[in-house]
Amino acid sequence: QTGPAGVGSALNNIVWLDANQMGLNDNDAVATWLDISGNVNNVTQASGSDQPLFKTNVINTSFPAVRFDGVNDHLDFASHITTSAITYFIVFNKDVTTYGGVFTLNKHILLDANNKSYVTSENPFKSHFVTKPAGSFSIFTATTSDDLVGPRYPITNSSTYYNKPRSDLLNRPSSVLGARVVESGTVLNYFDGDISELIIYNEELNRASRTIVGEMLAAKYNLTSFYGIYSYEATHPNDVIGIGMESDGSNTSAKGRGSVTLSNPSLLSTGEYLLIGHDDGAFTTSVDVPSGITQRFDRIWRVDETGETGTVDLQFDLGANGFSAAGNYVLLIENNDGVFNNGDAVIHLSGRSYDAGNATVSFTNVSFSDGDYFTLAEEDSPNVSVSSGDWTDPAVWSCVCVPGATDSARVLSGHSITVNTNSSIVDLGIDLGGTLTLDAAATLEISGDWNINGSLARNSGTISAVSASTLQSFYNTSGSTISLANLSVNNANGLDIASGDWALSGDLQVTAGGLDVSTANSFTLSSDAGATSQILNSMSDAFTGDFTIQRFIGDRNAGYCNISAPISDAIFNDLDDDGLSISGIGGVDGTANAIGTGLFYSIKNYNPHTDAEENITSKDASMVRTSGYNLWLQTSALPNPTPTFTSKTIDWTGTPNNGDVQTPFSNQISTGWNLLGNPYHSHIDWDLARATQPAISESYYVWNTDNGSYDFETGTKRSIAPEQGFWVYQSVSGGRYLTFQESNKVNSNSSTFYRTRRPSNHPEFSLKSKVNNFKHSMYVRPNFYATDDLDELDAPFLKSPVEDAPAITSRAKNSEMKLISNSFNPLNESQIIPISIYAGVSGDHEITSNNIDDLYDNYSCIYLKDKLNNQIIDLIVDPTYNFDTKKGYFNRFELILSNSFNSCQKIIENKTFVQNLDSKLELRNSHNQWYLDYTLGEEITKVQVQIFNLAGQQVKNPTSISLVNSGSIPIDNLDGLNGIYLIQIVSKNKILTKSIKL
Repeated sequence: QTGPAGVGSALNNIVWLDANQMGLNDNDAVATWLDISGNVNNVTQASGSDQPLFKTNVINTSFPAVRFDGVNDHLDFASHITTSAITYFIVFNKDVTTYGGVFTLNKHILLDANNKSYVTSENPFKSHFVTKPAGSFSIFTATTSDDLVGPRYPITNSSTYYNKPRSDLLNRPSSVLGARVVESGTVLNYFDGDISELIIYNEELNRASRTIVGEMLAAKYNLTSFYGIYSYEATHPNDVIGIGMESDGSNTSAKGRGSVTLSNPSLLSTGEYLLIGHDDGAFTTSVDVPSGITQRFDRIWRVDETGETGTVDLQFDLGANGFSAAGNYVLLIENNDGVFNNGDAVIHLSGRSYDAGNATVSFTNVSFSDGDYFTLAEEDSPNVSVSSGDWTDPAVWSCVCVPGATDSARVLSGHSITVNTNSSIVDLGIDLGGTLTLDAAATLEISGDWNINGSLARNSGTISAVSASTLQSFYNTSGSTISLANLSVNNANGLDIASGDWALSGDLQVTAGGLDVSTANSFTLSSDAGATSQILNSMSDAFTGDFTIQRFIGDRNAGYCNISAPISDAIFNDLDDDGLSISGIGGVDGTANAIGTGLFYSIKNYNPHTDAEENITSKDASMVRTSGYNLWLQTSALPNPTPTFTSKTIDWTGTPNNGDVQTPFSNQISTGWNLLGNPYHSHIDWDLARATQPAISESYYVWNTDNGSYDFETGTKRSIAPEQGFWVYQSVSGGRYLTFQESNKVNSNSSTFYRTRRPSNHPEFSLKSKVNNFKHSMYVRPNFYATDDLDELDAPFLKSPVEDAPAITSRAKNSEMKLISNSFNPLNESQIIPISIYAGVSGDHEITSNNIDDLYDNYSCIYLKDKLNNQIIDLIVDPTYNFDTKKGYFNRFELILSNSFNSCQKIIENKTFVQNLDSKLELRNSHNQWYLDYTLGEEITKVQVQIFNLAGQQVKNPTSISLVNSGSIPIDNLDGLNGIYLIQIVSKNKILTKSIKL
């Protein structure tokens, strides 16, 4: 599209008269005004007395015009213009109000009189007018189709617009500029005024095309256009061209008479435009350039974008103005002040190609923003690849050397270069079609700029920005996301991720200078089922711009989880826009009703001052960055038809929490329960975090979705995962502020929120429901400083929000508080520790003991007593006890410890002593008599009971027993045995061998 403003060509732009192209002197007579449309439809006047004059510096200070005297001056068109459909633009001024013909064509006339401009195309003669005061230049345009009856006839003059109907067309015998021609052919009503430019198309242009031409004329002559969408006419008014779209059509390619072509917009929609103009700088070169660039054109273009037009292709027609080697041209883009050497210029390489035959340089996928400056430049001549291969192979480089810390390099199209060991470079370019591969253990240090128009194969290698003196910029002009494994920034001046889309899957660390992603399209810290990125210990104020921080949440039972935000300005809408089913906050999912309780709120905050959960009711509410929140996770629609959650990756977009992060007043550590959150996108060590406030409890609780309960963490603890909420119970005075620090971070790329308990070395008792497999654990902790009363060594129980989940707890002597960890003094000869259970559902349950061997350092016997049926279980022989229970809380059990054998005997005297052999067999001692209790459901005739010592020697002759269905059989041959033995029960279909204590 080489017509005015890049609209049309010689096929439809049939006349283009521009006084600025005439090259005459002031007051020269105009015999010929050349048509520059390509159609040679010049306007001429052979008679000297009828010739208008050329006047310089008439409009916008420096632009000329052709002046008609209103007496006899006029110019005849070389070819009669007979088009029916028409669009025309004219820039003119009439100093008087007398009646005059601006121009006459076969079917269209423009007249001016009495401060009005009259348009007529109709027969019989009928005109429509818009106001045009005498004495000032303006842009006048009109358009109509070639339909004979009834089309619209839009006419405008600067800000005035009319849309009039039209009937049949005129028929004038000649086409004249500067006068009116009547039907007989007589020329009269001569024009008294100045004309600077006339553009005629032989069709009705769509609105977008008319708008673009109008903006070009307005910028050029400093006049008012009808739509006024180009904003840089004061500084960049020259050769304005544009692309745009309206409902009736579009203009998607533009060149005009300048040297730049715009084309191929990727997102152009109705009402959107991209216009460019230049500052009239010369095609000489300037050294106002960023690092890695040697020179650029003096001429600078500026972009005005209305809406979002996506990316475009750009071509420079160099002609004789080339200044670089063919492969070294780059596009410079700057969005601040038009200065290219102060650190904020973007180097674009995408789709770079050079056509030597036509002397053109082209770029694809150029992303412009409103206000951008751009120009053509030359990059430093680097060492370039000549073949694929290893970075350290001199044969793959044009220099026949290995580029090092003082060199620059470029990977050309078709080549794949592998960084196979730690290497260094200044500036690095990857051309379209080129590939750079990082070996898993390799680090590539870059001290200059990195321009990627090709691709990167990251593996698990590291890119390190290490300039000692200047700001570095990394550019992605490939049109695809560049995925890094690890990125290190150790540059006092910082690193700017200047363009494109980026992702990081491993470690990000900024030890000096800072990382700015504000001009990139995106920078994503990735997370998936395999691993999660992390931000390692970094400097304070390390990050500028919006990062997208992902967090993978795996498959799990539906229910609440504890979550926190890793960015400084998170709101709950950051969760709502990730495909989670969230209710009650006014988000995209609306609301749901919980059965029997009304509106369901799926996000809750815990208020330690009221010891109550509070519903989050607004998606726009802020998330406190050191707070944890209860978030309901369920994949299916709410409420709860399917109790599962299918894995998802959620994300936050903002600036990562960084440096010291202190709990605010609203989230200070209060006496009682506190729901905190890891504020970093990294694992943290709780012992290190609480070092600033050692009076804060060393223990914490994390949610275990598999067990439906909170796991208690103390002593040697696992790290707290990124974006994980956790509970802390503060038994001493509250009102304490906790400061998380960068040094609290732990190196781990684990992608899971913790779901399974870390093995503990403390004696542990777990209660499992065999109905739903939910499970909960409690601990007893021998400590020589402990008391039987509630003390700081005890830890309270945190109730599960899952009603069906079981719980097992203990309590201190002087308190009814349920404890998940109960400390006791092992110096006491005997201990009776109460154990309570909560059954969320009725049915079979199981208590299992772990890590009780250490208790035998202090105690001779360790028994679990079931007070309901007066049974005693020796845990050293059988660590598991199965029982049936109803739903509810029960103070049913006691843990009995004694370091005296006589005390042990007294404890079991006259008590039922039970050892589980399997689910249908129990060995029971009652009143010094041993019994075999069985529930078989079938008759078994020949059963033998044999007793062996631990060496495998038989110590009692076999006893034959006949069992029928269920019952209890006394076993008499166990008398006189004391200690640990093996009992073997042999039937026709089964052999059962178990350890027993006699």
